[in-house]
Amino acid sequence: ESFYDASYVGGEVNFNWRHRNFLRGAELFTATLYTAIDFQLGGNKESNNIYRVGSKFSLTWPRIIAPFKFESSSAFVPRTRVELGYEFQNRTQLYTLHNFNASFGYLWKENALREHDLKLLEVTYISPEKITDKYRADMEDPNNPNARALQRVVEKQLIFGPVYNYTFTNTMLPKKHTFYYRGLLDLSANLTGLISGANAEEGNQKSILGVAYSQYVKTEHDFRYYLKLDETSQIATRFIGGVAYPYGNSVYMPFVKQFFVGGSNSIRAFRARTLGPGSYDPRNSTSSFFHDQAGDIKLEANVEYRKKLISFLNVAAFVDAGNVWLFNEEEGRPGGKFSGDFLKEIAVGGGVGLRFDFNILILRLDLSIPFRIPYYPDGERWSFNEINFKDKQWRRDNLMLNIAIGYPF
Repeated sequence: ESFYDASYVGGEVNFNWRHRNFLRGAELFTATLYTAIDFQLGGNKESNNIYRVGSKFSLTWPRIIAPFKFESSSAFVPRTRVELGYEFQNRTQLYTLHNFNASFGYLWKENALREHDLKLLEVTYISPEKITDKYRADMEDPNNPNARALQRVVEKQLIFGPVYNYTFTNTMLPKKHTFYYRGLLDLSANLTGLISGANAEEGNQKSILGVAYSQYVKTEHDFRYYLKLDETSQIATRFIGGVAYPYGNSVYMPFVKQFFVGGSNSIRAFRARTLGPGSYDPRNSTSSFFHDQAGDIKLEANVEYRKKLISFLNVAAFVDAGNVWLFNEEEGRPGGKFSGDFLKEIAVGGGVGLRFDFNILILRLDLSIPFRIPYYPDGERWSFNEINFKDKQWRRDNLMLNIAIGYPF
């Protein structure tokens, strides 16, 4: 049966409105309405398209609003931002979710290369509206080892705490060697859980308005290096490492805050969100639909050679590698726990691509195949000897076409 030929493609439409003097003090107000669809092409299981519709509102003041005085030697004006958002997500044939979020924080630049984004408080509340009979049957099946993981996806979730992002980039400079780095620190209910004495593992889980809040620490680091070979070609590389650790009031990470790999901007030889964790084999699932596979630890590396052929057409050759893992073994996903053998569980894929650069947008087509499959038996995971482009069944099972907008990194 085919596993690789199930892929999501889609599009998004945004309507944006801006007011640059909203309160007559150079405040910037933005309103965005959007709708999006991701639909599955092919696959050996029923397709479950994803429809999303939502709105985002933000108000930015060109100064720091705080009870203390903020001094900055930077030539860039520091800003205060309030954001509100809502999204309705419909996973056809499975479930629908409401996602509410709000934040308050500051943005400031040290210089043209370094930027800070500190949300003093970010709140996310997720509530299910409808769970289909098909999804509920899997979720409540006592013989389904993945039942608990499916339940967590559609549970009410309350997440609140500070989030800090630091970005360094000099990729806009006309240099041979350029770099990009983004670091994230995301903390949820750390003080609240400590003060309340919450301990979910011992049965002492605390709630706010009837919803058990999430308590965790998460960090992620994205490094990129670009080598300009000449005026028409370059090598682009990326490494991502992330860890998310639940504790106190949470036994598991909230699903929306876990890590995922696969898809058009990740490991392109594997369908989005189906890879991992570890050496878990998703083909063993008896479900009629694909489960999103999430992890608490993420490692990913990519290298891509890019060459400009003519004014609007670029070509690329790439190799992607990585996986996600769990902190603790789960019955429904054997082999998912992070261990000393994690290097043996790295998935590898590669391929070639076309980029149509029309200035206002870049349309990207990437065709890739798996080189290393982590859920094959140890010692048989490299699959070079199986490559056979002449064989129709091999092509059906292994060729993955990703269609996307923009570069992957």
